[in-house]
Amino acid sequence: MEDYILHQLDNGLRIAYKEFQGTSITHIGFTIDAGSRDDGILPGTAHCFEHMLFKGTSKRNAYNIINRLEIVGGEMNAFTTKEITVIYASIINEFSERALELLGDLCFNSNFPEKELEKEKKVIAEEINMYLDTPEENIFDEFQELVFAGHSLAPNILGTTQTLNQITSEDLRTFHQRFYHPENIVLSISSAVPFKQFIKWAEKHIKIEKKSFTPIKRPSFKVYAEKKETKNTDHLQCHAILGSICYPHKHPNRLAMLLLNNLLGGPGMNSRLNLSVREKYGYTYNVESGYTSFRDTGLFHCYLSTDKKNLDKAVNLVWKELKKLKEKPLTAMQLSHAKMQFNGQIAMGEENRQNIMLMLGKNIVQGYKIESLKEVMNKINEISALQLQQIANEIFDLDKMSYLAYVSD
Repeated sequence: MEDYILHQLDNGLRIAYKEFQGTSITHIGFTIDAGSRDDGILPGTAHCFEHMLFKGTSKRNAYNIINRLEIVGGEMNAFTTKEITVIYASIINEFSERALELLGDLCFNSNFPEKELEKEKKVIAEEINMYLDTPEENIFDEFQELVFAGHSLAPNILGTTQTLNQITSEDLRTFHQRFYHPENIVLSISSAVPFKQFIKWAEKHIKIEKKSFTPIKRPSFKVYAEKKETKNTDHLQCHAILGSICYPHKHPNRLAMLLLNNLLGGPGMNSRLNLSVREKYGYTYNVESGYTSFRDTGLFHCYLSTDKKNLDKAVNLVWKELKKLKEKPLTAMQLSHAKMQFNGQIAMGEENRQNIMLMLGKNIVQGYKIESLKEVMNKINEISALQLQQIANEIFDLDKMSYLAYVSD
């Protein structure tokens, strides 16, 4: 990320801005350093809170909130992860101030009306049931519960219907008071509208006094033990996921791990897992690997779906590909091709202005360095085959990998 501007208001709110000339669309969002790992004793609190941001403020009801941007062709949305909450909008430049004012109102002035909460719980319950009925989604959540058992990273972001029903408006107000301080939030923007204009609008509409705020200290995940579990289900397909803990976000091996994961089971149809399990044998429609980094740990996984008779064969092919990366370093040509593909994907990602806005907010609120595209590519090009092999031997330890399977009856 190059040429972005970072400014801090007197109340502590940080504003990150990336200029894009020639665009008629502004992307703007508030990123809050609070996610599902901050739920406490009621898993699903942060996610329920996100839903309730749209249900009323001190000066708007839910209907006014919904129509404020949509009536002029804008879009507004939000999401919750394990570590952050984001509320964001896309709007034509002419109505940028309207978007900033509305999002600020939702972030700082939501009042969580009890009647709206009871209605929204029904909506969230349906969302929970939808995921429970979608095994290719649900297995990822259950795998994290398996790996991080007993830790705040374990529970499903949505929570359960049981914990959801226990959440009160007072719980949401307490959550708001704890985390929604200007110093714990970043306003990020990608736009052709001048940066100084956004500063004026922010000072005009976000009149929140600076209060004493102590950053929340989250308990680190320190103890991992592999676990293996197979569940009988009534789904037509079998689903399997395997993996283990991996590097946290600031670890020096993180970028190399991303490269290795991209080669193994990334989005390209030429990934090793796709060529081996799908193209060569036709065992699956979907096979992939993934790597998610958190502040204090990370998670690597491989996932596939197949029929019952081919499940063991497909899983063994995944083990085989992991073993290859451990035992045999990439050739110079293989490494060069992997780097070119990864660099190209990153460069194309920089074309999405909304993604850039979201990335700015996430990285700054979590204290991560924002590097230019050139800096990232230079670091990728310095990665050696030996480094990738060493990472493979550290992370792809088959004896330390957890495994979860849904097996059809």
